[in-house]
This record gives sequence, C-alpha cells and structure tokens, in this order.
Amino acid sequence: MGFLRVFLAIVVIINHTSPLFGLVFTDAYIAVKIFFIISGFYMALILNEKYTGPGSIRLFFTNRFLRLYPTYWMVVALSVGASLAFHHFLDYTLVLGPWLTHAHRLASSSIMAFVAANTAIFGQDFLFFTSLSPQTGQLVLDANSMAAVQPAWFYLAAPQAWTLSVELTFYLIAPFVIRRGLRPLVLLIAASLAVRLAIWIAELPLDPWCQRFTPAELCFFLLGGVCYHLYLRIKTMRPRLAILRAVTFSYLAFLFMYQFLPGEASIPKDYATYILTVLALPFVFYHTKSIKWDRMIGELSYPLYISHWLVIVVMRYYFSPQWLPAASVVGTLVFSVLITAFFNSPIERYRQKRVLRAA
Repeated sequence: MGFLRVFLAIVVIINHTSPLFGLVFTDAYIAVKIFFIISGFYMALILNEKYTGPGSIRLFFTNRFLRLYPTYWMVVALSVGASLAFHHFLDYTLVLGPWLTHAHRLASSSIMAFVAANTAIFGQDFLFFTSLSPQTGQLVLDANSMAAVQPAWFYLAAPQAWTLSVELTFYLIAPFVIRRGLRPLVLLIAASLAVRLAIWIAELPLDPWCQRFTPAELCFFLLGGVCYHLYLRIKTMRPRLAILRAVTFSYLAFLFMYQFLPGEASIPKDYATYILTVLALPFVFYHTKSIKWDRMIGELSYPLYISHWLVIVVMRYYFSPQWLPAASVVGTLVFSVLITAFFNSPIERYRQKRVLRAA
C-alpha cells in the first residue's frame, strides 16, 4: 500500500496549496481519514502478528515513538531554523509569523502550552478548539475556533501534526482493543459515530468538530481493525491475481477520479468512500505486501506528510501561485527522499533489530 499512502500525502499537499493543473483528486480531510483507516489496519496487523509475547506492548510503544518523534522533531527544528534565517535575511517569517508578531502579548501559560504541544505532539488537536483572548493572551475554549481572529493552532510549527496527536491517542488504546475481536471494535465504532451524529445534531462547525475531534475520529482507526479481520478471511481464500489487480486498480481509479464523480462533497459520498476503502484495503494489501518497490515508496509517506508544510511556506516565497502546487510536490518529494535515506533508514533498521531481538 506504499503507492496509495504516497498518493494520499500528495493529495494533502495539493489541498494545502491549490489545484495541480486543475486536479485535487479528493478532499484533504478524506485523504486524512483514509490514512487513519490504513494506520488502524497496520496497527491491528502488527499487534496481532508482530508484537506478541511478554514485553510486546512496551516494545510497541517505544517503536512507535522511534517511528514518529525523531523525524517530527527534526522537521520542527528545521522549520524554526529556516524561519529565523528567512526573517533575518529576507524579512519573511515562514512558520514563526504569529510568534514574532504577537509573542509579547501572550500569557506565560499560553507560551508553555504552545511549547509543550510543539514538543510533545500530544494536545495539538486540542489547540484547534481554542483561541487566544485579545485582552489577556490566554487560551480560551472556542467552539468556532477556525473563524477566530487568533486561533491557537497558528502557533504550531507543523500544524498538520494535529493528526499525529489523534493517532497517538489511538496507539494508547490499540493494544487493549485491537486484539479482542470484532465485537469490541464494532461497539467502539458505533460510539464514535454516535459522537459524530451528536455533533451534527448540535449543529457545531464541521471543522473542527467533525474533522479533528478525537472521539469522533477514532472510528476511522477502528475501521482499520475491521479491515484486518477482512484481510484474514481473504488470506485464507487466496484470491486470484486477476481479482487482486482488479480491486486494487479500481480503488485507485476511484480515488483519482473522485473529484469528477457525480455529486459535490457530501456525507453520503464521503462515507461511501470510507466503506469502499474498508472493503478494498485488504485486497490492496494482499496484492502489494510482497512488492519491494511499493514498500520502499511507502517509506516516503510519513516524511512527505510531516515536512510538506515547511516546504510549502518556503516555496511560497520563490514561486507564484500558479507554480506553487507543482513546486511544493516536487520539493517535498526530494526533501522526503533525503530524510528517508539519511535520517529515517538508520532509525528503521534499529527499530527492526529491536523486534528481532525481542523475538
């Protein structure tokens, strides 16, 4: 599923700039939710087949830490360093604009909250439900924070990392839920969907409440667990290569052509996409799991996602809006290849050695 994950990351990049020669493929939020389903599938896979036996939960948590945090911290450090350099030499602030403009007005509690969220990742999703009081500079709860004059998330060095905060919450519960069979998964999915329904009935803003609220987002990770159970059944059936190819290419074609399909973005169309994803992913994984080049491409997906905002704000200085999407996609791809080759690969080898040593 490496190609699929890279494609979804590129969709997010395009949605954060502008259409790439008229193409947006899917909405960024749909791409993120498919990412969540894929993540839930992989967590179910490795927790049931890789992280087993005594000490497996501790190994799972520490290896997840090594997978996410070093790359994230490096990107944040580069974002801060590049922003300071651009500010000093070019009078252009990149991601530090709110800090350089309003830091003197912030309450000390707000500064500590921003530093903690930027460092620990946890809590970044919460900042999308707060804004800054103009009078005191303190964080206040804001049901419609996306329309606030000073949203709190402006102070995130890599604002797209709010998804990691949601994902980390899922990691905390995954070892205790994902191994218990389908029934607990279905019950928790129903509870999460009930939260989404309550938000809709209460007429709360779609963004952030139905896009970033962790209890409402957990259903997508848990759907990935359902994917895993479907995969186990498919694996015993050993479907023919022609069927695997037909499902894989049909699903990819659906995502490529999503923007041209009948109907505007709507709840039925979105949820039809998620259901189709749950049904297709087991076939896609079964088809691609032994393809080496696909796995290698998949290693780029996380660097692509976590670094793309830094690349976009840099490219915005040098390129016109017309060329910004293409420059951002190419620049992020090049940057991600370098990160993977010289930074992530040694960490990944160490992670795998830890698993082998434990086995």
